[in-house]
Amino acid sequence: MGMQKITHQDVIKVFDAFKLKDEGQRYLTLHCKRIAYAMNSIREYQKERNPARVLDIGPHYLTRCIEEFFPDIVIGTLGWKMKGPVLKSSPFCEHIQFDLNECGPKEITSLRAPYDLIVFSETIEHLYTSPLLVLPELKKLLSPYGSILIQTPNAASLKSRWKLLMGRHPYEQIRIERSNPGHFREYTLGELVWYAEATGFRVRRAEYCNYWEQAHPVARWIENSVPPLRQGISMLIENCPVIEQPESNAQER
Repeated sequence: MGMQKITHQDVIKVFDAFKLKDEGQRYLTLHCKRIAYAMNSIREYQKERNPARVLDIGPHYLTRCIEEFFPDIVIGTLGWKMKGPVLKSSPFCEHIQFDLNECGPKEITSLRAPYDLIVFSETIEHLYTSPLLVLPELKKLLSPYGSILIQTPNAASLKSRWKLLMGRHPYEQIRIERSNPGHFREYTLGELVWYAEATGFRVRRAEYCNYWEQAHPVARWIENSVPPLRQGISMLIENCPVIEQPESNAQER
């Protein structure tokens, strides 16, 4: 028998020992199903590729869950350091202090790359820099045929379409706090597939997900029935190394 799937209750239990404040508890309640989905995605990937090293972008609750559910995986982190007691006190193999908005003018420097899997969860929508600049930089940190797990909101979700229909902007206003930016740009699944292929990745899996609670029963039924209207997108894209072709030895006719 295969291992049971990790549930959102399992994710919540990871943080039972922490005294989360109101904001932290609200975040966990909102995102526990998404985090569980990511953990199961990593577990499925582990069966196929057995990654030894994982880089998590934006150390947060998800990072703590990778530690908990995959103790044999070596973890690195990238982004801003998370404050608070959620992460273990033991250091990761490395933390790369880098703002992905600076991709292009600056390169990411890692002392422990390559990584077998990069977890790029709920981050791309917070960037104002094009994925055409970000994805190639992350590609440099991957092992040959390593992968990136992407989670992000669906720009064409039922919720967003309804807001537009009602004359409301589906995105929040740009925040003043630079250290906690809101969503600059959400993407459709088709756009993300295009960006991945344009930067030399192969799309291994791309799907619409329902891991955020939908209170209205009719909206919930619509989202379950019509996948492109769901609120989340999950993708697994694979590094495709460029294989140099030998020069042709064909003789001139």
